[in-house]
Amino acid sequence: MKAVDGLKRAFQDAVQGVSEFRGETTVVIVPEVLREVCLYLRDKEGYDFLVDLCGVDNGTDRTPRYSVVYLLRNMETKDQLRLKVFTDGTVDTVSDIWPTANWHEREAYDMFGIDFKGHPELERLYLPEDFEGHPLRKDYPLRGLNPDRDMYEGGVKTKVAPSKPNTMILNMGPQHPSTHGVLRMLLELEGETIVNAWPIVGYLHRGTEKLAEYKTYHQVLPLTDRLDYLAPPSNNLAYILAVEKLLGIEPPPRGKFIRIIMVELARIASHLIWLGTHAMDIGAATVFLYAFREREKIYDLWEMVAGARFHQSYFRIGGVREDLPEDFIPALKKFLDEFPKALDECDNLLTNNKIWRVRTEGVAVLSKEDAIRYGATGPVLRGSGVNWDLRKAYPYAGYDEFTFHVPVGERGDTFDRYLVRMEEMRQSREILMQAVARLPDGPINTEPGKYNFPPPEEVKGDKANIEALIHQFKLVIEGVRPPKGEVYQAVEAPKGELGFYIISDGEPRPYRLRIRSPSLINLQALPIMIKGLKVADVVTAIGSIDIVLGEVDK
Repeated sequence: MKAVDGLKRAFQDAVQGVSEFRGETTVVIVPEVLREVCLYLRDKEGYDFLVDLCGVDNGTDRTPRYSVVYLLRNMETKDQLRLKVFTDGTVDTVSDIWPTANWHEREAYDMFGIDFKGHPELERLYLPEDFEGHPLRKDYPLRGLNPDRDMYEGGVKTKVAPSKPNTMILNMGPQHPSTHGVLRMLLELEGETIVNAWPIVGYLHRGTEKLAEYKTYHQVLPLTDRLDYLAPPSNNLAYILAVEKLLGIEPPPRGKFIRIIMVELARIASHLIWLGTHAMDIGAATVFLYAFREREKIYDLWEMVAGARFHQSYFRIGGVREDLPEDFIPALKKFLDEFPKALDECDNLLTNNKIWRVRTEGVAVLSKEDAIRYGATGPVLRGSGVNWDLRKAYPYAGYDEFTFHVPVGERGDTFDRYLVRMEEMRQSREILMQAVARLPDGPINTEPGKYNFPPPEEVKGDKANIEALIHQFKLVIEGVRPPKGEVYQAVEAPKGELGFYIISDGEPRPYRLRIRSPSLINLQALPIMIKGLKVADVVTAIGSIDIVLGEVDK
């Protein structure tokens, strides 16, 4: 890789090692040159996008004990590079190099106690200020140091100082209906004009990454449903693809197509919920009823396939749980035939509505440059004029076999983000129509019984066989054991780039599972989007980002 060769020439002995695993390159450097390396990679090699940053506890017996991992991307060449530094607990901040690192570093400080020198506001991200310890350290117990303690006694940040004598601090949320869950905003106002804003998260934090360290790879799957709980199949797919990457396997063609059908239905369902609630936040109540009517049809389809309307957990390592029922494809075709008319109804109510245009055009603008600097992805990034979609940039799960268009905005305002999502629903329909027309026959799983549980009829009843019973027993007791290594896998979820970084130590449980939450990262850009606007525009801006607090807080 060109960037690695350049690093070796420029920094020589400061580059401690280079490794490859599953097509991913990891470069280990000494912490003393971290900032110089990051500036070199950004300015000389074009790595303008910080995908993720996280901490890792390598064990109490290791020296240095911690490592900080940076996943970098050159959006022009699409090259990706993992940078890693080992530390006993202190490294330099890179939040001024890539502003999106701000919250990432706060999270690593919160969960591991890693100190980022020079960070402008290093404090806990999720947990209360008086919380004891750092939960993702390996010596921190799963139930906490004091399981009977009121988790939010003392609370997260409660006070900020006004920057001017004539400003006031207004508390908005976490109970405010427009915050879509439990987001809290502290707003500094001069009259009704927003001077500063501080999003406060963590009220729904459940410790998903900690829980994953105590579960087998199969048992982690249902945890992912609870991230973006409006599009569970997308969460399932991102995690399953990461595990399959570790194992070096992929499902057969029919399994891939079924997955794509489920996740594109999830994209439409998620966007419909966004459309209905976003319109209602601004004052258009009728669209909510139309959007939820169509969403219910998708939930009916999911129930036919998975037996559940909400948390399906239908995907499996190597494929899917079971094949599609006979009546599913006709029902899906019926939905696809009717959906354009329903979407046009919503379009006609909003797109040329004068009130809608006044409330959305030129409101909460995020420039192309700021969208990249703050790590925005999904419709937020594309609404700012960046043509970037992981289904095109790094085709996964069989998307290279489908033809579709990536809608892109021009001004980066709320109206552009609205147009992008409306067109994305139409493009998802096109993908679904192609999937239905070309759905292949054949198996739905890779080597049934080896990576996933055998069919029920093979472990009970007259057709049961001893080989299937042995596989079932070993998978339940031992799980799968990927080789040692580390991978990052992401999907283009409805909210943006949802990624899983997994470190395997060869055991049946992840040594470290890191979730890159697009809602969290997109939310970090909110203060710059609403600065100078009115309080009522905050409601519009939050809706246009389309956050889900289950994904924000993990």
